[in-house]
Amino acid sequence: MTREMGSKSTENDPEMLKTLDFVVYKPGGNDTGLFQGVITDVAKRKTIADALLKEYPNVEQVGFVNLDPNNTELIMTGGEFCGNATRSTAYAALKGEPGELTIKVSGVKNKLRAGVAKNGEAFSQMPIYKEVSRITPDTEVKGNVTVEMEGITHYVDFNPEQIKSLSEAEIKAKARAEMKRRGIDKGPACGIIYAEKKGANWEIYPVVYVRDADTLYYETACGSGTTALGLTLALKEGKSINNIPIIQPSGTAIKFSVEFDGKEFGYAQIQGSVQKLAEGEQIIEKEGSYAVEQITDYDKLEIALNKQDLIQLYKDIFSKPPYYENFSDADVTSFFKKYLDGGKLFLAYDQGKVVGFGASQPIKDVPEIEKIIRDVGVDTTGIWYMADLGVDEKYRGRGIAKKLVQKRIDSAPEGNKILMRTSVDNVVSQTLYRSLGFKDVPNAFQYVPSPKKEIQIKDKRLFLIRDRDNF
Repeated sequence: MTREMGSKSTENDPEMLKTLDFVVYKPGGNDTGLFQGVITDVAKRKTIADALLKEYPNVEQVGFVNLDPNNTELIMTGGEFCGNATRSTAYAALKGEPGELTIKVSGVKNKLRAGVAKNGEAFSQMPIYKEVSRITPDTEVKGNVTVEMEGITHYVDFNPEQIKSLSEAEIKAKARAEMKRRGIDKGPACGIIYAEKKGANWEIYPVVYVRDADTLYYETACGSGTTALGLTLALKEGKSINNIPIIQPSGTAIKFSVEFDGKEFGYAQIQGSVQKLAEGEQIIEKEGSYAVEQITDYDKLEIALNKQDLIQLYKDIFSKPPYYENFSDADVTSFFKKYLDGGKLFLAYDQGKVVGFGASQPIKDVPEIEKIIRDVGVDTTGIWYMADLGVDEKYRGRGIAKKLVQKRIDSAPEGNKILMRTSVDNVVSQTLYRSLGFKDVPNAFQYVPSPKKEIQIKDKRLFLIRDRDNF
């Protein structure tokens, strides 16, 4: 079925109108957003990061990357160093395949080694100092230490009982006050790492502050906090540590290794799983911002369906002229699961609410349309069909429909053709598609009767087509 509703920027863009590709990763917790393209202006980075955080409130940190394996670079929003973001960048640059590269990372002087191990886990060198004097014992509380690294300083507190009865907000407030009292918040980033040993394992509860991004998170995972504890343990034991698992608040382990001869620290790294959570584009414009994401798994689709945003939007759009169609929740759910099974599905979000959708599928999966096109002499081999498209009325005129169309075109296999159908009376839709290079399919029409009995006129549909790559 097709039902059509009416309808890479550079860093120096003077109107701050930006379309940036992003990926959200889960590196053992500590969900991390990465934007394609290195931006040096901290104010612009913060504006862009804030827009992503509105769409994905689970994200705890945002970086800007160049994913060229020969020139990989990561700069965090506040210019700080982040180990989990570095691991995520390596994973993205290597497309999840085993290998190693070097990364230029914010907050760090020299490039760091990073990559993907043979078991699929991502690793990153940690920018530690070789001198044990960088680990300073606390004169007030025996056993606690301050650990200084490039780009970030942590205070390791071995008394987590003090926070276990507190709310998250209270833990953050307590940690922030402690950072100020100890004066460790003067650099790009700092943290309070509450640590304890449970059985054979160590666990951490990290609170991290980033000065220039002005963010304070009780993190679900922390690579630099893991390193701070690991260095402390190596110093106490007087020997190297190899792949010691440190359990994060997410319940996932990040493994820490460091070379230590009893006098100086050598190479150190963290390693663990990295999972892709979302991928799409963030659009920032004068009217506001929104994200367009390709949906590739049932869990993400179920969230949109269960919230009713997607279902209600679909029903509202196609209950109006010229369609007058009424669908049950089960009907809409079935449509979108079908698109996810064999086609491509994109959703547009504004602060987590679905405000647009676009789907496409191979024409062989829509036999009634395939027959119409074949009957007028068109070879239907390698044609992708633009199925449902819709945008919330309040969001029309902002280019969301065009973005959803372009994403569907780009997602089709190279060398294929793209076919769409719309009402002969839908001038807005036709204008949109023709602006993107679509041409009429001569003599191809479909007459769709109105579901309203009192309306006897059939809706006449025409077809437009273009090459995926050339037009």
